[in-house]
Amino acid sequence: MLLQKEKQSIEEIGKKDKKIYERRKVSLSNIYDLLFPQKSRKYFRTNAKEHIGEVSSVKVSFCTSFRGKIKKGSLAVETALVLPLFFLGMVTLISFMDIYKLQTEHLTALCTKAKQAGMYAYLPGGDSVDDITLPDIYTYKPFGGLIPLPDVGVYNHVKVHAWTGTEFPDNGGEQGETEPMVYVTASGSVYHKNPGCSYLNVSLKQIPGSSAKSASNKYGEHYSACEICSRNQNPAGVVYVTEQGNRYHNLESCSGLKRSVRLVKASSVSEMGACSRCG
Repeated sequence: MLLQKEKQSIEEIGKKDKKIYERRKVSLSNIYDLLFPQKSRKYFRTNAKEHIGEVSSVKVSFCTSFRGKIKKGSLAVETALVLPLFFLGMVTLISFMDIYKLQTEHLTALCTKAKQAGMYAYLPGGDSVDDITLPDIYTYKPFGGLIPLPDVGVYNHVKVHAWTGTEFPDNGGEQGETEPMVYVTASGSVYHKNPGCSYLNVSLKQIPGSSAKSASNKYGEHYSACEICSRNQNPAGVVYVTEQGNRYHNLESCSGLKRSVRLVKASSVSEMGACSRCG
């Protein structure tokens, strides 16, 4: 009995829901008919199809005419125009760098020569020149062989003041005498008056170490061990000697073989002795 009652209640609920659904469906269709009558719906469908056809036809015709007017660009043509300009710019930039490098090398060498010339003007008995001008003329070949270009002439000059010092007048109004200058080395114990002294101009040569003590220089003096690089050592397989010196050296880099010559005033080296050959 209970099951039959439950089935009947369920069937009644289903019938009620179905009636509610049908009523809602009828009401929605009535509202649609009121808003959009059947004639207006037919008119809208017909005009919409015609309107869409016109839009599509106009779009196709516009694109066709637009494509006909525009010429399609080519990547190869653009590359052919831009690439030569790029290479020309790179060659120009490298040329400027090459010119700057060459200019710096020549100017550095010219400055070194001008300083040497100014130092020699200080020597007693030298030319009394206050200003020294050294010219330098050279040519530059442009970089790159694609376009043959003529050589470019370049002119440089360096002007320096000679190292002549300053002369002050004495009490009587007359200029004082120039102080004598001498040459010294970094490791030497004597001063030299002649820049061409054999002690300053070293002529290095190699001899076997076995004959180092028995060999002699141009003055007939026998060689003995150097106090700097060969003290308390036997001669090496090959030793280094000079024609004017009386020492043999196991090392070519020994400071006794190096001559760092400086030009100084004689009064500043009064504690040194004079060279036995040029002093």
